[in-house]
Amino acid sequence: MEYLFGPVLSRRLGLSMGVDLLRHKTCNMDCIYCELGRTGRLSCRRERFVPLQEVLQEIREKRNEPFDYLTFAGSGEPTLSQDLGRAVAFAKRTVSAPVAVITNSSLLVSPAVRREVAEADVVLPSLDAASPAVFQKIDRPAQGLKIEEIIQGIKQFRREFSGEIWLEVMLVAGINDHEADLIARVAESTEPDRIQLNTVIRRPAEPVLPLSEEEMLRMLEIFPGAELIPDWDWRVPADISKRILESLSSTLCTLEEICRLHHLSSIDAIKYCKILENDGLITRRIIEGKLCFQSSKDRAAETEQAAEK
Repeated sequence: MEYLFGPVLSRRLGLSMGVDLLRHKTCNMDCIYCELGRTGRLSCRRERFVPLQEVLQEIREKRNEPFDYLTFAGSGEPTLSQDLGRAVAFAKRTVSAPVAVITNSSLLVSPAVRREVAEADVVLPSLDAASPAVFQKIDRPAQGLKIEEIIQGIKQFRREFSGEIWLEVMLVAGINDHEADLIARVAESTEPDRIQLNTVIRRPAEPVLPLSEEEMLRMLEIFPGAELIPDWDWRVPADISKRILESLSSTLCTLEEICRLHHLSSIDAIKYCKILENDGLITRRIIEGKLCFQSSKDRAAETEQAAEK
């Protein structure tokens, strides 16, 4: 697959099948914290970047695979694609899972873009600043983008969109944390269904620093009702790791079965499976259309037995 990726385990969206309508790193911002690195093509111009029919064919081919969301994201700002609206509308007709769009919010100032994005079930916009100075410092936008207009665009989108809006705020130490009170007031004024607070975890484009877990917990006093979504501690508690590995040593389990067997929330189960998979201790397989996990040792033994035959 060239334009779809995953499914990946996401703490925000569970099992997410990604759709990328862009060329790598096409964006109208050059955010200092971006895990994709520096923006190679900084532009506000909407274009067609990839063959739409090939994207739609991949969506059609993947429609029966197990995933919780089909998510338009990828290697830049998805609203820069002229094909976003048609692709989202096609996905809504084709897949049974809900459709999500992750956006930096910049083009929600456009009525046409708002109409296209509103085809989705869930929209995940971001808001990293409330003042022009901090906006320039953290998001390094293309010429012409103004934070005041972007905020108004989010508010207008809320009035027009009946689906879920999960607003992400990325907090970077020494960059925007000092205006957290102002960002919180603005975020609340956009009336999202959720406010999700994040900080720098993956390797950023620039050598910037995250807020500590203690500092992020204090942010919940400034953003009442918000959720914390970063993964600070990439370790699995020893007792949980042992139990999960034991349960997978002789059989395959779905994510739902892992939750039930070990009394875990879906968010924690996703986190722990991601860690164990990254550590090479478990592997994923699709069996009869369902995503399953098993011990890596068992998978290796199966491979050896198949080779001997």
